[in-house]
Amino acid sequence: MKSKILSFSILKETLKKQIWVPALIALGFFLTFPVEGMVYLELLQSRSQVDADVIEAFTRFLTGTKTPFLVMMTMGSAVLTGVSGFSWLHSRVKTDFYHSLPIRREKIFLNQIILGFLYFAAPYLVNLALAYVVCITGGVFRGSMVRLSLVCFLYQCMFYLLLYLVVVLAMLLTGKMLVGILGAVVLTFYGPLLDVLLQGFASTFFDTYASRQLILSKFLEGLSPVVSYIRCQPDNSFAIPAKVWGVGILAMAALTVLCFFLYKKRPSEAAGRAMAFFRLGKVIQYLMEVLVIMASGLLFCSVTSKVSLGWMAFGVLLGGVLCHGIVEVIYEGDIRRVMAHPWMLGVSVVTAALAIGIFWGDVFGYDDFCPKQESLQKIGIFVNEYGIPAERPYRQKQAEAMEKQAKDPQVYDVVAFLVKNRLQRENTPRGAHWKRADGTEPEGILFVQVEYGLESGRTVHRGYYMDRKSCRQQLISLYDSPDYKESIYPLATLTEEQLEEGVEEVTVISIKDESTALFTGSPKARADFLKAYRADLMQMNAKTLKEESPIGKLNLLFKDGVLEKEYRDDVGYIAGEEEENYFIYPSFTKTLAMLEEQNVELPEAFLLEEVISIRLYNRSSRDGDTEDVEIRDKEKIKEMLPYLVSGVCDNGFENISDRGNALVTIRNKGYDMQVYCSVREERLPEF
Repeated sequence: MKSKILSFSILKETLKKQIWVPALIALGFFLTFPVEGMVYLELLQSRSQVDADVIEAFTRFLTGTKTPFLVMMTMGSAVLTGVSGFSWLHSRVKTDFYHSLPIRREKIFLNQIILGFLYFAAPYLVNLALAYVVCITGGVFRGSMVRLSLVCFLYQCMFYLLLYLVVVLAMLLTGKMLVGILGAVVLTFYGPLLDVLLQGFASTFFDTYASRQLILSKFLEGLSPVVSYIRCQPDNSFAIPAKVWGVGILAMAALTVLCFFLYKKRPSEAAGRAMAFFRLGKVIQYLMEVLVIMASGLLFCSVTSKVSLGWMAFGVLLGGVLCHGIVEVIYEGDIRRVMAHPWMLGVSVVTAALAIGIFWGDVFGYDDFCPKQESLQKIGIFVNEYGIPAERPYRQKQAEAMEKQAKDPQVYDVVAFLVKNRLQRENTPRGAHWKRADGTEPEGILFVQVEYGLESGRTVHRGYYMDRKSCRQQLISLYDSPDYKESIYPLATLTEEQLEEGVEEVTVISIKDESTALFTGSPKARADFLKAYRADLMQMNAKTLKEESPIGKLNLLFKDGVLEKEYRDDVGYIAGEEEENYFIYPSFTKTLAMLEEQNVELPEAFLLEEVISIRLYNRSSRDGDTEDVEIRDKEKIKEMLPYLVSGVCDNGFENISDRGNALVTIRNKGYDMQVYCSVREERLPEF
């Protein structure tokens, strides 16, 4: 009985000494919920929005999906309470005092964990209740607000405890305050930092690296409660998957057990030492040194555009010596011990060298990855000359089309061709240079991304730099398949209702880069036009792409969510791509007829009388240097016109010369305009 009374007394005494912690957190939540809530509600109501919209917006505010302040409060509170609550472990006097009390160490630990949770939960709930008062006085209070905001409270508490326990773990492993804070940073971000480093090696040494996706990426990122917290932020509907709850609870239980075990095993004399456990300290030192050594090697490898093994070796050795020396000085507390435990440095350098060698030699065959057709569940082939398409969910019909393609032998043959005939990167002092396997120069470069959906449920991305001329025929042949067009064109899978109600703007752009908005204020006419264009698009085949060049481009702007292209990017924020571009060809008779009714003309080429000059820039001469050539002579301009491909209407399949780009200056409607173009390679005139 006496022990229970004394335990409660210690709890009250600890609360008195740390009262500034919940007070500071309460102030933060007061500014986050009631104060900002009043300002936000007044702003919403001043816009004369209907009550339903105000209620929806304010509900998003209460659940934190529209403000970063709740995220900042959760993470900041976890660090504050974790450091302040267990800082006494770093003082021998305080440690001896607490451990001399007639209370079991388990109760002291449990009391502090309970206080750490209450410091966050109590101010949160109190200020959330004040936010409800703001809703009631504003006349927008609804029961759904309470339900969703309380679910949000539980969600925030879960991630708060995860980060809090990681900070506590760092304090238990160390014996000095500064080392404890640094340890918390290392434990929190080691996984994501290692993932970023591995991604850097992959992009440096793998020719087909196409996205932030390695086998270990999700696991390494999941080791950080901060990254997991940001990535798992719910959307506007605040639907939290059961998997998030399950993994979060299991992680909390594991961290609690680990912290409890280390607390019981932690010697009292550890206070004042850099690391409380010698062996664990060496493991952490090893992990830190390997990370720094690899990062240093990659940094020095990138000093020049040409990837240099010599510079990488120098970076590995320099990074290893510096990191090992700094860590040893921190651990030992003596500058004379800068090179203590040299065996640790040797093990770290060897490990880093082996890891680098795996990437350098592509030991696991990353670039040669090509699954058997029977192991494919779906497959997508996307031609993109300017970059990598964002990873995102696909519409149901698009996904179905990709599943059909996985069973199509012709599609698989194209993929096998891409893998076998991909260009290989050669790093030169002038940057990356792509060559064929036999070392010869490609005739133009095209980037193709392939998405492999495996039967195991894993999705794999690869990017292939291809010789434009050699792969043109294989890629164009895919357009004979309706399934392929449905997989790459979301417009092909939209319903009539979505065409009429889900499209905000339709803009047509000519080769002169002139833009014309169509059917403004007439959704029905706009939908009819898109149906006509879609009919032309689905009739387009390989012959069209072989024999015709685009004469215009459609830019379609959709309302949020219509394309179902909302995704979480690499930083964890919600982003939406609600814009699509489509090309118009001379054989699109239905489309051109409707454009003619709107007085929109799409010329197939630049007119001689309107061209003022053509400037060829970044044009490689035969000796490898670059030179600019400006052409003003009308006869030469006339000779050049058939070879110009407007950058606005470049579909990626033209035989573009990699030896020159062009800036065409034209006089259009009384104004001078400049249009960026590429130059076709066949019979390229030499002036």
